Amino acid sequence: MRTPAFSAALVCAITLYGATALPVGAQTLPDCLTSNLDADRHLFTLKNPAPSQPNQQCLLHVSAASGEPATQVRPGRYIINLSDGGDGGAGGTLQDTLSGGGGGGGGGASARELMRIVDLKEGVYKLTIGAGGPGGTPCISTPGVVFSGGPGWLGSPSSLINIASGEVLIGTPAADRYARPSKRENEKRAGNPDGHGGSGPGKSRGGDGGRLDVTGFQADTPNPGASRAGNAGGDAGTIEKDRRSVGGGGGGGASTLAEGGDGGSELARHWVLPPEKGSLGSGGGGGEGTPFVCSAGAPGGNGFIALRRADARSADASDQRSAWSPVRVIR
Repeated sequence: MRTPAFSAALVCAITLYGATALPVGAQTLPDCLTSNLDADRHLFTLKNPAPSQPNQQCLLHVSAASGEPATQVRPGRYIINLSDGGDGGAGGTLQDTLSGGGGGGGGGASARELMRIVDLKEGVYKLTIGAGGPGGTPCISTPGVVFSGGPGWLGSPSSLINIASGEVLIGTPAADRYARPSKRENEKRAGNPDGHGGSGPGKSRGGDGGRLDVTGFQADTPNPGASRAGNAGGDAGTIEKDRRSVGGGGGGGASTLAEGGDGGSELARHWVLPPEKGSLGSGGGGGEGTPFVCSAGAPGGNGFIALRRADARSADASDQRSAWSPVRVIR
């Protein structure tokens, strides 16, 4: 995975917002600057989430009060970039060389990403940062029966809201109450488990998984994920010369900050190269599915929220490059 370098650090520190009581449920949330700030990449994202955790929530304090020499988030006009979690890749299904069924799982789509210029006034804001969707389950095979590999889950939504007013400044309303669908619900949403790549509005599409067609003679090779903002989509699973081993997983779609996860493949018989997890909103790779093995899909990358002070040169929201160059917050 490659992540663009930033020209300057996002500098901020913890402040207290004591006059207004926080709503019930928000009082126990951690401060974003200590719990979710990625100092190397200058954005807020998930830190050590549990596999079942759909998001992480934290509070961002904005204050003009003077204090220690440490820096802080000051009121002002900010460019905010927000990403949901990337979608997980689908699991692979054992191929039936007689009927041509089965094959690699499709790669997950990247997350939906938003950018907006917002006036942050003094107060407390809640950040909900969506986790990447889990990868789909591998096939379950019993004599005479093969269950298809499961689809990957969608990434969880993200949002930034004003605690006092409840206004959603950017992101999905009720993202903080989002719950992942059940396995049955997820399979119904995904449709036919034919190894197609994930897709959706505002997302970079995941690549299709490789498979044999219904005749068992024509190979449909796996595809990479779609690219975005100079980042490549995840590579498709390696294609073996043996036509029965074309079932590599599709690559995950890329986000503006990270490449998609690579698809899984069988480099040699029974030697499995697992699919790669997405990073920072990109999609996870699909699992491979050959006549010999099938594996789970990889999770999508976690979402993120980044903000920087807008100025006269970069106030135009179409200026993507300046929007991703955090600047020093001057006291």
